[in-house]
Amino acid sequence: MLTVTDIAAEKIKELTSNMENPDKQMLRVSFSGFGWGGPRLNLALDELTNEDDIIVETNGSKVVYTSALGESLENATLDYADKWISKGFRITGAGTGTC
Repeated sequence: MLTVTDIAAEKIKELTSNMENPDKQMLRVSFSGFGWGGPRLNLALDELTNEDDIIVETNGSKVVYTSALGESLENATLDYADKWISKGFRITGAGTGTC
């Protein structure tokens, strides 16, 4: 299962706090093809879940992805960097490359 760091969870809450229905907002991870470093993943806000989705909740923030990605995201971590040279979400770990 994907691990979500506390920093990433706080950033998700920050991004969704001003949206309509912030409690329903989740960060969705989806597959978008293969690139030089392996699989490419997309991140987007979503309110809907599917029957086969896996939902990870950390500190009140939810991250959702389809069970088809489950094996690729096993032992992976979603983090957020807030440095001048590197800012944004990053997924690292087994089978993911970097998003």
